[in-house]
Amino acid sequence: MSLIEAMTMAAGLVYLVLLAWQARSGWPWCLALGLLFLLWLVATDSLLWLALGLVVVPLALWHRYRPQPALGELGSQPLRAWARHLLLLCWGLVAVQYGLHVWQLGQGTSPWLVRPDVVDGFLPIAGGLGLRAWLGQGLVDPHHPAATITVLVLSLSALLLGRAFCAWFCPLGVVGEWLHGLRNRLLPGEWTPPRWLDWLLRAQKFLVLGFLLFIILLAVPAAALPGYLASPYHQAADMKMGAFFFNLSLVSGLCLGWVLLLTATFRQGFCRYLCPYGAWLALLGLLTPLRIRRDPVRCLRSSGHDCDKCSRACPSRIQVHQLIAVRSLECTSCLSCVAACPRRADALHLGTPHRRLSPRRLLGLLCLLLLVLPLLSYGLLDIWVSQTPLADRHDLLQRLPWLNH
Repeated sequence: MSLIEAMTMAAGLVYLVLLAWQARSGWPWCLALGLLFLLWLVATDSLLWLALGLVVVPLALWHRYRPQPALGELGSQPLRAWARHLLLLCWGLVAVQYGLHVWQLGQGTSPWLVRPDVVDGFLPIAGGLGLRAWLGQGLVDPHHPAATITVLVLSLSALLLGRAFCAWFCPLGVVGEWLHGLRNRLLPGEWTPPRWLDWLLRAQKFLVLGFLLFIILLAVPAAALPGYLASPYHQAADMKMGAFFFNLSLVSGLCLGWVLLLTATFRQGFCRYLCPYGAWLALLGLLTPLRIRRDPVRCLRSSGHDCDKCSRACPSRIQVHQLIAVRSLECTSCLSCVAACPRRADALHLGTPHRRLSPRRLLGLLCLLLLVLPLLSYGLLDIWVSQTPLADRHDLLQRLPWLNH
């Protein structure tokens, strides 16, 4: 595990501790803090202790000289912006570290930067096959275990929170918004495709998901799984993925061009039209009881006001003001509609019909599922770090153009 990964996971744990501390009342908060402390002691090593110090000390100094508002005082959108941009920074550092690691491998020198295993999160096929082998045969993928854990925790988060990962954690969503904003400066205006074209474009991500599920569930028989996971092609899956986009061929160039075109042209173009992870989370999210819900009694429309602020604020173009519970596959629980609802109405919330889930607790659940569970997987189960020797990775890198299934 790299230091950046460890700091990111430790930051998620620190957020949970702060959340439990600020909500302290009665015995539940003591139990939560005690459980977190116990899990940390069991799972931690010297790297995680260092990461924790590098997170806590700067935060304490920053708060001392520039006091920050309590978590309860932050609105949903500032809180989401902080989380997304911090995670984007972490992902940017990871990308640089991974690029330097592979470059040093290619030079024939022993890399002084370790390989950040979180890059395996961009390998849905490796993660899906690894999860299938783990659950079905008890076989842990030694080469891309982080991909297995990533697919598992993303699926768990979708079952509980729908597509909240897309709006609160995914770095590609932020990059897509920047590209769209740049296009909007050069060619002003929001472009919305006709309904029939929007439907066809949205079908793309489900077609890609269907192709991935076919490979994961059907193309590799159960008896062939151990052999595939040991194959050179699988071992080099991360480098093959990188080469697809950075050593552009005609096919990969056309694919990248199409991705950039849709991302820059339409708001949330990549998330809405192309992302297979988003499609998978959307389908699993149909099972969650936590939804954006509108109280028709408190809504200003019940008083005769022609209010549609929630719908105009929705980046996914969902007509929230016409719904009681949002069940759209495009809802990412970003809470933009809730933030736009007039305070005197307070007609929208995320949760069940009778209980509300606050933004800070939504972020806490995401931190628990997507940061703390991988940390525990690393510390308790020793499932995160790739076991592929550097010498084998160097050999695979030299043979990369000729590696096939």
